Order: sequence, then structure tokens, then C-alpha cells
Amino acid sequence: WISAADVSAWLNITPASANDQALIQSAADAANAFCWRRRNEASYVDSLTVVPSLDVKLGTIMYAGALYRARGSIGDTFATFDTMATAPIIGLSGQVKQLLGIDRPAVA
Repeated sequence: WISAADVSAWLNITPASANDQALIQSAADAANAFCWRRRNEASYVDSLTVVPSLDVKLGTIMYAGALYRARGSIGDTFATFDTMATAPIIGLSGQVKQLLGIDRPAVA
């Protein structure tokens, strides 16, 4: 649904190395698979190759961006020094869930 270029544009960064580019691509690939699977679990029938809508695309990009930004962190959030020795436990943000249309039933 999304590409590494979509994620780089949303993050407003230019990859500094091939390793950064590879990580962005990996985040995009993982977000595509994860977001498709979560929508499928919520009873949406989507194509694997065509994003169903622009809001779903943005939610997928946001999730990929969060995956990229979590690099170097000990939890499932951005790397930070705020919570030294304790990793906060969070799930998908409400905004990403809303954009993906999950946690609510699909309408027939």
C-alpha cells in the first residue's frame, strides 16, 4: 500500500545511508503487512496491492513512521530518556486505529 518514499516524506527526512534506507523500506513493508492483516481481522476485504482509501494509506504511513522512529528504543515507542529503566506499554494510537478503520465492525 505504501512505499519507503511515502514514509520518508511523512518523516520529512532524507536517508543518510543505505542502512537508513533499508530500515525505512523494512518499516514500510512491515506496516503494509500489519495494517492489511489488522483490517482483515476487522472483517474488511482489501486488496494486497491497492490501498482501499487515502485515510487507510495515511494510517499505514503513520504506523511505518512510528516503527522507524522506535529504532534504538527499548519499548514500543520513540527512543527517549524520559522513562529511564521503564518502558511504557502502549498499543496503536487512536489516530492510527481510526484511519485504518479497526476496532469497529466493517459495514456490509
